Parts: sequence; structure tokens; C-alpha cells
Amino acid sequence: MNQKHSYKGYEFEDATVMLDDGRFHARVCITGFGAGRTRSQRFIDLERFVNKCDARQRAISVARAWIDEEQSNDRLALPSSFSPLC
Repeated sequence: MNQKHSYKGYEFEDATVMLDDGRFHARVCITGFGAGRTRSQRFIDLERFVNKCDARQRAISVARAWIDEEQSNDRLALPSSFSPLC
């Protein structure tokens, strides 16, 4: 079962999966919301781990780091015919 988390206005889901060889592929899906709808989604595939707990911890730490970086760098803007005020 995937674990869902909320962090700084984003939701992310630990989507770690077990591989055929018994190792675990750390993966995470991050979703940003705005005005009651999905604004953005990011899927990040990471390393493979022998231990499920290590894979999950990596997915969670990468999601939080990505959100921290992107929150201050949000490039979503709608086109406008207005000129910027200087």
C-alpha cells in the first residue's frame, strides 16, 4: 500500500514498488493543488534498495527536498497582456 503525505501545500505519495529480483524501487508522485484543482504533478524514479524501509525513506526525503526547492521557484503563470510594473 502506498503512503500519502501532505507537505507545504503539496501532496505526495510514496509509490515504492518491489521488483522481480526482490529489491525495492523508490518512487514518488508529487501533486500541487491550486484553486481547488490539480496544478502540477511530478513523478520521480529513484534508486533501487535491498530494504523497503530505506526505499520509502529515500522517496519521502526526495519529495520534501523537491517541494522545498520548487515552492520558492513556482513558474506557473497564466499569459497576460498586462505590462509588468517597475
